[in-house]
Amino acid sequence: MNGARPDPSKGGRMTQGSAGVTTSRLVTLQPHGDRPPLFVFPGVHGDPETFKDLASRLGTQRPVLGFRHIGAQRECEPVRQVSRLAQLYAAELRGAQPRGPYYLFGYSFGGVVAFEVARELIAQGQRVGLVVMADCPAPGYPKPPPVWERVRTHAQNLLEGTPAERVRYLRDRVENTVTRISKLLGFVPYVDEEPQDQEKAPEHIKHVDAALYEAYNHYQPMPQCVDVLFLTADTPPDWPTARFDDPLMGWASALRGRISQCSVPGAHLSIFAPENVPVLVERIQTALRSAERAASWTPGPAAASSVKAS
Repeated sequence: MNGARPDPSKGGRMTQGSAGVTTSRLVTLQPHGDRPPLFVFPGVHGDPETFKDLASRLGTQRPVLGFRHIGAQRECEPVRQVSRLAQLYAAELRGAQPRGPYYLFGYSFGGVVAFEVARELIAQGQRVGLVVMADCPAPGYPKPPPVWERVRTHAQNLLEGTPAERVRYLRDRVENTVTRISKLLGFVPYVDEEPQDQEKAPEHIKHVDAALYEAYNHYQPMPQCVDVLFLTADTPPDWPTARFDDPLMGWASALRGRISQCSVPGAHLSIFAPENVPVLVERIQTALRSAERAASWTPGPAAASSVKAS
């Protein structure tokens, strides 16, 4: 496998090298470009390959590198604290790009990780140019409406349905109740992002997923001054009694830098569908260009021209 490594003299741009840009967790999704790389973090159950189409459509002006979940390759025990995940990822990220500015992208739980990695890098004296958080709810979002409002909504939905629809509605409510109980126990985040075949996943992957859920449910975001592009799916989850009325999905108190917020087509699980990716790409590219202007980035020699994704 051909590799690339950052050249410290070029502000973290990627250059060819035998050591390789890919570590045990860092995967090259798109190797070409002389701009600083974009580092991407998947959601729970996710994998860097989730972003392969996105990476290719972002073009060849910058490398795109994705992280595997810690423990997914049985290389160590899973991590159950977001702060510790951020420390480990920041160290590995700086092994690929020793100094900033850094550009980070995270989807769902990956947005939580990206935000905390940015905090860790800033604490180390590094500059973070932009964090892109894609449909990333803060823990505790959405807050449930008052009990009386939920009772009214359920009663209205039952009265309006046919007998078959009422049975289906009651079944769905029972399943949602089980999900909420699982959430309280630390197993499930606010939205179901499990693929249909998750039950077939290897036991060690299920162990990793449980650790990530635990990390998410115990995470409390602290305010951080960093520029953020916050992307929200324009189709909210179908939860009859939940209020999805906050475009920043519960993050307003923690985001202290410049914030750009916009919606992207699709629901939580479909924003990376082929028909939705072009808008997602346009939003990200526009924000990256703006962030690079603010960082006064200037092009350098071409880099990482032949890196293969692992």
